[in-house]
Amino acid sequence: MRLLLCLLLLTPLCQAAPLRLMLQPSAQQLQFSYRFDVAGYTQQLDFSIDNTSLNTHFRQFRALKPALLQQYLWRDLRAHVAKYPGARLQRLPGKDALHYKLQIDDNNLLQQLDTELQQLMSERTAFYLQQQYYYVQALPWNARAIIPDHRRIMQDSLPDLLPVATAWHEKLAKVPTRQSLLALSAWIQQIPYQDLSDRQRSSGASFSPPLKLLRENRGDCDSKAVLLAALLRLLLPDVKLALVYLPQHAVLAVQLPVTPEDMTVNIEGRDYLLIDATGPALLTPGQISPEYQIYTGSGQFGYQLL
Repeated sequence: MRLLLCLLLLTPLCQAAPLRLMLQPSAQQLQFSYRFDVAGYTQQLDFSIDNTSLNTHFRQFRALKPALLQQYLWRDLRAHVAKYPGARLQRLPGKDALHYKLQIDDNNLLQQLDTELQQLMSERTAFYLQQQYYYVQALPWNARAIIPDHRRIMQDSLPDLLPVATAWHEKLAKVPTRQSLLALSAWIQQIPYQDLSDRQRSSGASFSPPLKLLRENRGDCDSKAVLLAALLRLLLPDVKLALVYLPQHAVLAVQLPVTPEDMTVNIEGRDYLLIDATGPALLTPGQISPEYQIYTGSGQFGYQLL
């Protein structure tokens, strides 16, 4: 513990040897043994996760298929229109959204029914997305994207991540908060990066819930940010967190005291420290890549409080 505390107080790391991971399976659990660098010093991290947790962790999470969503919505709309004698509903071509033509002789009833269908489509879309751990996120660059519900996934991952948090607590119990953030983010940054497709078109295809990320030893930007957020929630439960969405990128924001050198964002009147867990660049807490600073500095970002 004393060695770890000393090395974390050294100058921030800028490069590191590749992370090394050994997996030792057994009938009951999977043992994870990591060797990775923090500030130029090799660290060891060991924990075990039971096979039941690994095999059942977010089994229902899948890449969202817009065509299947539209099929469900079309079924619901037809069932609703069937309640109105004489009303006819025709589906129109379109891949990106469900389009239809409504016909009924009574013009007043036509407007009423069309309003009901729009409301039903909105409600059922939210329901189906919620069932599959997705939601609609408004973004400042005139876009609305369907993305994984990172807040729910983080919260529902906490029980499964207790062994990981316990292993880290034993190493960081006496380490200052900023240096603990450095160690955690350095470990996650060194987990191999999985390339990310277009965030507005991928519909979660590249997102990995925390245990899947650990088992496969790879993850993209929001997958790694959710893992870091979940561990911080377990280790520092009173610290406020947010996921910050940038064009083709996502970083974690943590409400902690900041210095003038730190890169921050202001969310609902409060300053949040930015942490980019993506890697392979080993950025210290308070640093993000220059290509994204124009968005955080100008307030051109979306966010979800965690």
